[in-house]
Amino acid sequence: MRATLAVLTATLLLSPALAAGEVTDIKAVCRNGQTFVTWKDAAEGEAGAKLRYALYRSEAPITQGNLDQAEKRIWGIVNNSAKLYTFSFNGRLAVDRLDPKRPTCVIEEGGKPLPDGSGVAVVTVDKAGKRYYAVVATDPDGKPLSPVVAGKSATSEPVEEQVAPVQPVRVWSSKERQDQRYALSGEQGLPLLVSLHASGGYSYVGTHPSGDYYNYFGPREWGYQEGMPGSFSVDEDRFSEPKGTRQLRLQPTECIVDFRNGVSPLETYWFGYYCVPQWAAHKEPRAYPFTERRTLWTIDWVIKKYGADPERVYGMGGSMGAWGSISLLLRHPEVFAALYPTMPRMRQRGLPGIGGYPKGNELMEDGKTNYLERMDSVRFASEHHEDLPFLGWAIGRQDGFATWQEQADMVKALTASHHGFAFAWNNGTHGTDSKSGSAPMNLVKKYYPPAKFARNRSYPAFGNSSINQDPGPGDPKAGDMEGGINLGFIWKDVVDEAGKWSVKLSNDLAKAEMTVDVTPRRCQQFKLKAGDKLKWTNSAGGAGDVAADQWGLVTIEKVKIAPGAETVLTITK
Repeated sequence: MRATLAVLTATLLLSPALAAGEVTDIKAVCRNGQTFVTWKDAAEGEAGAKLRYALYRSEAPITQGNLDQAEKRIWGIVNNSAKLYTFSFNGRLAVDRLDPKRPTCVIEEGGKPLPDGSGVAVVTVDKAGKRYYAVVATDPDGKPLSPVVAGKSATSEPVEEQVAPVQPVRVWSSKERQDQRYALSGEQGLPLLVSLHASGGYSYVGTHPSGDYYNYFGPREWGYQEGMPGSFSVDEDRFSEPKGTRQLRLQPTECIVDFRNGVSPLETYWFGYYCVPQWAAHKEPRAYPFTERRTLWTIDWVIKKYGADPERVYGMGGSMGAWGSISLLLRHPEVFAALYPTMPRMRQRGLPGIGGYPKGNELMEDGKTNYLERMDSVRFASEHHEDLPFLGWAIGRQDGFATWQEQADMVKALTASHHGFAFAWNNGTHGTDSKSGSAPMNLVKKYYPPAKFARNRSYPAFGNSSINQDPGPGDPKAGDMEGGINLGFIWKDVVDEAGKWSVKLSNDLAKAEMTVDVTPRRCQQFKLKAGDKLKWTNSAGGAGDVAADQWGLVTIEKVKIAPGAETVLTITK
């Protein structure tokens, strides 16, 4: 033991940039299926800025002599890691962590913030039992720089650990905020809007939430390192159109603290990133959907906690938030009724990585699935014929981040698969002003507001409208410079029965008689099997026989609608 301490002391003296004392004041407590370990860092300020910390776990007391027999659970933890996520990790990380004015986290609702200069590591309990913990300061490469001392850097008493569902920790409630415009009323059964932020938006969610604000610490499968922090806010939006609409709003964050460089947040494109997790058996990097996992968990938790209507969950986002709406939210029809991304990518090309941004044929976590193929949402829409969330989107032809080709391809895929969608565009670029590609979303939402959709409510999906504008084959210079697909439609009085489906249709933009293909979607009672024979009629004088396709869908082609008039379409078995 004395020899080991002497070596450690010599190392510290030879490395003034990484001078460290002892880790002290270790504490460990288990609640809600997670053990929270806190400590006082071995050095503060600039002296400790480059230090990292490693957490060890064992079923026996941990000493310097038996450290190599303990489980090395988490490592590479930055200094001052108890700083409140997003508030203190939303810019130049190294500088922010040293600023004593930046708040620290709480690890128990109603508890006091941890002292500045503290570290925190969170382990999700995988098996009930009694366990001991120790913390060691290291250099960035993991070389130990501080000793294990019982009662200081190692727990003297075991922690009683129990498996339980992970819970976020509320940092403050909406009632404590100065801005009460979005305060929560507590009403049950409201719809829920999931708002995915754009690039850099994590700083807004972190510093300006007007609702309940939460931090959480993820289990192993949510990050390359266990216990990685995340955050979200929940408020009540009273300013949506149409006027008087009220809904809960969830604003999660997607970026992570890159503990390897300790300099800046790593944006994950609402997917995840390329890495070798500390807990993984494989040695080569793979693409892990960590952000997707924690985002879906957050949505589910908020629905249950706040009593949101699970049938009326909607998603939206601009720019990077739109990429996430397409690559993540569109794939979960069991959650979402409708999505409204502005300026989305339909084929995700980028892949963030720990230590760099890889390019090539990266594989997903299974070591088999190609990442770029998995993130091709045009392909996804083509191959999935079940009910997907209604998709309404807008973009400019000159976007720059997303190509026009992928937009044209998505229109073709959704039309061929008879999915519910609407699309509007202009010749704008990437941005949020009145001339950018986000502006046409107003037209989409005019005819397809979220209130029209619920997972337990049938609606008509439109295709091949005769008054569609022409997006062209994919060249941003070809086709109509401004326009829309499936715009102008109004429907009401949907009848969804075992043997009958009908709807009243009109089109607000029709100047003369028009036609459109109509497919009943999200039917609750009108269930069909492949090959089922049906009859259809409409009040404009049309009638005919039709059969359900191989996916149990029926599409009535070229339904006539006169300007200023309603057409009643009826389909019977």
